[in-house]
Amino acid sequence: MAIRLEPADRTNWREMIALKLHPEQETFVAPPIKSLAMCYVRAWGEEYDYLPFVIRDENAVVGYVTLVCDPLSADDYWIDDIMIDAAHQGKGYGRQALNLVLRLIAGKYPRCAKIRLTCFRGNVNAAALYLSVGFVKTGRMTPEFLEPEYSLSGAALDKFRA
Repeated sequence: MAIRLEPADRTNWREMIALKLHPEQETFVAPPIKSLAMCYVRAWGEEYDYLPFVIRDENAVVGYVTLVCDPLSADDYWIDDIMIDAAHQGKGYGRQALNLVLRLIAGKYPRCAKIRLTCFRGNVNAAALYLSVGFVKTGRMTPEFLEPEYSLSGAALDKFRA
C-alpha cells in the first residue's frame, strides 16, 4: 500500500464527496462536501491556508483530509477533518495518511510548533491512533464542538520534519 495526498480539485471532488462512514461514525467528522465547502468559503478566516486533499491508493480514493493552517503563527495548524471511507477502514490507511499529513504540515510550514485537532469522545479508534503517533490531550475542549482537543508538538512533531 502506497497512498498519496492529492489536492482536491475538479478532477477528483466527486470521488471525495462520494466517501461514506459507517452510520455510527457520521457525527465524528463533517461530510466531505461540507468540509470542501468550508475550505472554499474560507470559513475560519482569510489568514488561513485551506488545504483539502483526497487520500488515494493507486486509482481509488480511500479518504480525505482538510487542513487549516495560519502560516504566520507557531501553533494555529489544524487537521480540520480526516476520514477514511467505511469500505477501506481497518487496513492501515488512516495511520499512513496521518503520517503523510504530519510530514506535509511540518515540511511546508517551518514556523509550525504545534499541530492540533479535535477528536470526538466516542471516536476511540481515532483517539488511539492520534495518541500512538504522539498527540496528547490538551485538557481543553474545542469551542465549536465542545469535544477534546489534541496537539502534537516538541520532539513528537520534530520526528515528522524532513
